[in-house]
Amino acid sequence: MHRFVAGALAISGVATSAAFSADLALSEAEVTAQRERLARLGFALLLERQKRLARVSSEIRLHGAALCEGSQTPVTGIVAATSAEIPAAYRETAYRDHAVDDLVKVLWILPDYPAAEAGLRSGDTILEIDGRETHRAADLDQREPTDPKTFTTLKVERGGAIFDLRFETRNGCFLPAVLSVLDELDVQVEGTRMVVYAGLLRFAESDDELAIALAHELAHELARERLGRQASADSAESEADALGLYLAARAGYDVAAATDFAQRLGAEFPLALEERAAHLRPSSAARSIAWANSLREIAEKLERGEPLEPSIR
Repeated sequence: MHRFVAGALAISGVATSAAFSADLALSEAEVTAQRERLARLGFALLLERQKRLARVSSEIRLHGAALCEGSQTPVTGIVAATSAEIPAAYRETAYRDHAVDDLVKVLWILPDYPAAEAGLRSGDTILEIDGRETHRAADLDQREPTDPKTFTTLKVERGGAIFDLRFETRNGCFLPAVLSVLDELDVQVEGTRMVVYAGLLRFAESDDELAIALAHELAHELARERLGRQASADSAESEADALGLYLAARAGYDVAAATDFAQRLGAEFPLALEERAAHLRPSSAARSIAWANSLREIAEKLERGEPLEPSIR
């Protein structure tokens, strides 16, 4: 009897252990599935933010071209990537859902832009740009400017077929914008690009607010070039304040949102702004008055149908 109970317990223990292992295996499978779902959702959010950023920054760059003088690069309106240009956490998802590998994969194109009108599609692979092999999506918008009447030629692969697409080159202000997944309220210039952090896109409640932030950062660089790197911080800031509002307004954005946006920035993130992005908002009474004057000047020019040309030019 004793042996029987012991044997029964032993058999029961094996069954319990097997059931536990099955439950554990099921949990691991569920965790893996959940991780894949989150990665898919995360990449979808990343792509939507990149589309928004591309839409707003491209319009600012194109409509501000006349104010950028010699500081221009092509504006294609193409959102593309290689696996190396995607955060590691999303690379498997990007490959599985969009076939993103070490070649330049088109993920989206701005409607009504020349590349879209020429027939470029999401899912196309770009092999060459103007006869040069490329393995970087950044090469699309970080090239030397060309005569506006010239054309860009892309060698494209689609469904096994390889062909050329030719469309008009459109030049705009330099500093194409790229998205950082870091959840920080910041925008920084790094070399030949403007890095916009995800926290800023999340905080900017409208495209008008996002445009104001991007245009101001672009204006900062233009002011430094115009005034020289040795110019005082105050003079460069003052010029960037006015020029940034004009750049956003020329692209059709409502710059009247600037005041509320600046106040929210200062109220909700005072420490972050002092340390990292103080130039995004007026930090003194004098700057606040200057903003108000520029906003009034822009509104009056729009009402009269006059060109939006800042007096600082």
